[in-house]
Amino acid sequence: MKDDIMYYYNLLEIESFEKRDSYYFKSDNKIFSFELVENIEKSKRVINILHKLNYTKGYQIVFNIYGEIFTQISNNWYILLLHVDEQYDILSDLLHPINVSKVLYIDFSYAWNYLWIKKVDYYEYQFQHISTIYPLILESFNYYIGFAENAISYFSYNIRTTESFDLFLCHERISYCNYLNPLNITVDYYARDVAEYIKFLFFSDKYQDFSFSSLFSSLRLNYNDYILLFSRLLFPSYYFDVYDYIISNKTSEKDLAKIIFSVDKYYLFLCQLYQCILHFAKIPKIDWIQK
Repeated sequence: MKDDIMYYYNLLEIESFEKRDSYYFKSDNKIFSFELVENIEKSKRVINILHKLNYTKGYQIVFNIYGEIFTQISNNWYILLLHVDEQYDILSDLLHPINVSKVLYIDFSYAWNYLWIKKVDYYEYQFQHISTIYPLILESFNYYIGFAENAISYFSYNIRTTESFDLFLCHERISYCNYLNPLNITVDYYARDVAEYIKFLFFSDKYQDFSFSSLFSSLRLNYNDYILLFSRLLFPSYYFDVYDYIISNKTSEKDLAKIIFSVDKYYLFLCQLYQCILHFAKIPKIDWIQK
């Protein structure tokens, strides 16, 4: 792969070449990562939007010798990113979202409940074939599928409309290590990033002293926003992320243990958030959530 990168990007020298989740290296005293593109069509759409917005925070995309953003090697697509040393504040970004509705045609693909239904159907089909191989998945799978189905029902029965919702630059997941990576950026309803930030606070153990009341007061969300938010908090993306890594042999089952052992704590966390949200919007109750 090192020779391929040098050829396609006309690099004379590569130093400290390392394979982790991506290929990292130095060249001309600059840090680069050569990253696999999982969904080429989606990435093309997002990067086109970033280009229209002149958004280059944290990373600069490097064009290959053909003047193209994406490079195909052995039937896979890759992108080369130059890392820019740039300070950022996730909470500040959350309070100042970037609206992209003027540069993007809104289509049906943003209906979370339908996307989640497809995902759950796929996982249930897959589970029939792998359940005997992974004991922790076997132990926990049905519980988290139930969580997902609750999220789908809560969204489907309580959302009033999404037709007038604007779309914003959001993130697939929120973390410190990959926050500004253009492959982690997506376009979605604003509530996505709010929910993912809250999940990030919980699973990084930074939520105990955080004022969610102050957060919601600053965001000024409406009823539909809170339905979207709570639906996404119910949907266990954190579990399915680790599940996917296990199935693709990118991690071991032991990484699932932390998720499973946090189940009671996360339940109490949802109860507290629900009570907090009620001060801002009278969203419908869930019997097993309301204390």
